[in-house]
Amino acid sequence: MNTKRFFTILMAFCLLLCLCACGAPAAETKDTTPETTAAPTEPTDDGKVTYTVTVVDEGGNPVVGAAVQLCKDSCLPGMTNAEGVASFRIAEDAYKVSFMTMPAGFEADAEEFYFADGAFELTITLKAVA
Repeated sequence: MNTKRFFTILMAFCLLLCLCACGAPAAETKDTTPETTAAPTEPTDDGKVTYTVTVVDEGGNPVVGAAVQLCKDSCLPGMTNAEGVASFRIAEDAYKVSFMTMPAGFEADAEEFYFADGAFELTITLKAVA
């Protein structure tokens, strides 16, 4: 097994382990239904907001299965769904986004991405590797 494949499998295992350690029921981790009860910019009773990271290719097509993480003092892992979206429900703060592993066949212009001031949505466009 080559080194790149080994580290990809290792990262996927670590992501799975982190998700299991959260203690959330399996149904919650697989739910890709968009949240319709509150707009992403409106805090709810629990004081949390939803940060949305969308990963697309240069043609605007969603990149499915991209392993991203939302970080401040610690990182929360996430995986993009069929629409290329990963959502994080967390307290409002200044977060950065990075890829845990770059999706195969793509590259990014930066290693870290930031939400605009007051924004809860971020779109990252990846370039195909030639």
